[in-house]
Amino acid sequence: MRFYLPSINRSHPELIGEAHTHAAYARRIRVGDCLTVFDGAGRDYYCKVKEIKKDKTRLEILDAFENVGESAITVTLYLSVIKQDRFELAVQKATELGVKKIVPVYSAFTQRNFGLNYDRLNKIAISACEQCGRSRVPIIEHTLDFDELIDRAQHTQMIFPWERESNGTLQAVLDKGNTDISVFIGPEGGITADEQSKLTAVGAKSVTLGKRILRAETAAIAALSVIYYEMGEWNL
Repeated sequence: MRFYLPSINRSHPELIGEAHTHAAYARRIRVGDCLTVFDGAGRDYYCKVKEIKKDKTRLEILDAFENVGESAITVTLYLSVIKQDRFELAVQKATELGVKKIVPVYSAFTQRNFGLNYDRLNKIAISACEQCGRSRVPIIEHTLDFDELIDRAQHTQMIFPWERESNGTLQAVLDKGNTDISVFIGPEGGITADEQSKLTAVGAKSVTLGKRILRAETAAIAALSVIYYEMGEWNL
């Protein structure tokens, strides 16, 4: 069992709030049980439960160590705003895959009536870290306009799947010597030719994800998976 405990008090570590409720009532931990907490900054703490009260679970740290579940590359996912439940799925899976930052984007075909619940998105990212063994919770920024995305694209290796691209593959365009990688995923209606031109003008590379048109959240998962494989994160 793993729980997120930012700003950990190493002398008197305690689970409070939702973490305590989940541990004590959902997972039914008992005094003497062992669990792992992580601080969000790269360290894990192996702990024993000392006491369970109504509003807190008191712990004793048995060991502290650097987490090994983090990726060696820095990947930022720029995802056009889609429906909340589908954006949540993308956040969960992108966190499991290892992204460091997730940034919602408004592009031409984005439906602006899709509002995002950022508190819930952060909770989903934390839960995904607890499940997959990561110790750093991805940063989830507030929404950027497309022009702001273009400004950022000038300073990173940016790749974007585009349904009209037929030749460019991730394997071909990925600079494996550059470990700072950004992925932009367009909305349901895709991106316009003008948006594609603006992206390529600042050095972003369009790629194909095959013959089928994927939903935005599927395209994000597929593109990230290929990147982590090509960058040597997976040994298959």
